[in-house]
Amino acid sequence: MIIGCGNVAWHIAKKLGTKKNITLEVYNHGVNKNLEEFWKQFRCKTTVGLSHIADDADVYFICVTDSAIADCAKYIHPKNPHALLVHTSGSAAVSELGKRVHGTGVFYPVQTFSKSDEIKWNEVPVLLEAGDKQALDGLRQLAELFSRNVKVLTYPERLKVHLSAVLVNNFVNALYVSAADLLRSENDEKSVVSFKMLEPLITQTCRKALEMEPAKAQTGPARRRDKKVIKKHLHLLSEDRQLQKVYKSITKLIQEQQGRYAELQGKVK
Repeated sequence: MIIGCGNVAWHIAKKLGTKKNITLEVYNHGVNKNLEEFWKQFRCKTTVGLSHIADDADVYFICVTDSAIADCAKYIHPKNPHALLVHTSGSAAVSELGKRVHGTGVFYPVQTFSKSDEIKWNEVPVLLEAGDKQALDGLRQLAELFSRNVKVLTYPERLKVHLSAVLVNNFVNALYVSAADLLRSENDEKSVVSFKMLEPLITQTCRKALEMEPAKAQTGPARRRDKKVIKKHLHLLSEDRQLQKVYKSITKLIQEQQGRYAELQGKVK
């Protein structure tokens, strides 16, 4: 049973749809064109209205925004005392599901989801938390249908992972957007400059960050404290004060990080 029809719900349904003897049902609080796509793709039952959620399922996935988890959970009343009710949030506590006679837990895949993505579930870290040992055992079996990389974390640990994921994914992508906008604003129809030109750099940067310490992998004018280049960049951003402010803040962050890293290396030596 899946509550919600967003990107996370889509990929959970897509994965479970490959398993035999699993019946999918998808519910949403209101009319949504995505529900029709679920039916077309997975041939599963789709229903509008949380008050119609069936009470005979073994597992309920709540795949909604954090602010809606508690409200959605109120509509779910399984007859099976061994049923599992889980949410998929990285930042919401398991207590958002309320006090239950059946199992509750968290099933948080550390991944970014867009509907068109091909997700390699076996490689995706799936972080678990449960209300009790019995629920955790059932949740672990469920998670192992998805991934070989399953870990049990406390709520504070999971929240730190979620924040780190936001930094390396959402925040970095926001800078990609700014870079693309900057190049686009400078382009004319005959220009050969495009965001695609940065692909080898992006790939190499990600590879280095994963293969060595991120602090050691850092390069650029901020790390070198190259005031002349930094001044040129800030001048180029003079008409975009918000991005200019971000540039200054990240430059300061890099320099402070490199200072701490150099100090740490000195102590290690």
